[in-house]
Amino acid sequence: MPTAPGNRPGPFQDWSANRGRPGIQLVLLLFRLAQRARGDGGRLRRLPAAPLMLLYRLVALRLFGIDLPVSTAVGPGLAIHHGMGLVVNRATRIGGSVTLRHSTTLGARRTDEDCPVLAAHVDVGPHTVLLGAIRVGEGALVGAGSVVLHDVPPAASVAGNPARVLSTRGGTPC
Repeated sequence: MPTAPGNRPGPFQDWSANRGRPGIQLVLLLFRLAQRARGDGGRLRRLPAAPLMLLYRLVALRLFGIDLPVSTAVGPGLAIHHGMGLVVNRATRIGGSVTLRHSTTLGARRTDEDCPVLAAHVDVGPHTVLLGAIRVGEGALVGAGSVVLHDVPPAASVAGNPARVLSTRGGTPC
């Protein structure tokens, strides 16, 4: 699961997961720096942090089409492939070594707080929607174009609209 604010690894924690994608590396570096500047409890520690947060939002949202709020809890090693159209609700929780792709929404279903929780090593395909207070288990694979409205077991592959379990790979998640 994501680390607690103040206990995060350094700002380059997503760098190697995005090797060969310098634009995404820049976005995630700015994301991690903005998270640090924002500080614990969601308040800006210093006025100079505001320009950094603004720069992050401009680069992420305007240049790359990635809507990943600084307040989102994200574990280390986040990989983003073709981030255009990626939308993540601020209350979503993302574990370590998760892969997200373009045109994906991780959001609320009824209230602003009922958002997905993605465990470590989850791989989410493109054009995917995950809505509501669902849990996606460790090592799960979510197929392209899926609409996920229910929990996904660990090490399961799901696909479809609505998504359903296609297979489970017992043992260690990939």
